[in-house]
Amino acid sequence: MEKNVTDKKIDLLKSIEYSNDFNFLSEVFLKWKKQKSNETIDKLIAANLRMYFYTFNMEEEIRLLRKIVTEYRADKNRAIERARKSELKINELQDLLKKYIKL
Repeated sequence: MEKNVTDKKIDLLKSIEYSNDFNFLSEVFLKWKKQKSNETIDKLIAANLRMYFYTFNMEEEIRLLRKIVTEYRADKNRAIERARKSELKINELQDLLKKYIKL
């Protein structure tokens, strides 16, 4: 599940835009809170933080999932390669055995 360079760049740009948007909203909410604090502004700030942590956790889960899938694929490919080498060695040994049996 390895991503190519273009996909990684696109994801990075999306992440930067998201961070910039979150930062902008946070600054506006804090400015409003300093001007005149009220329950609505406090709820907006809390909601904004919950959304940030929610998306951060989703991004982290996706990153870890991709890492795990990549590791599983690498393990599978190593196992396949070992099996192929074993089959070749078995064939070599069978051919050698056939030579000795004919003698």
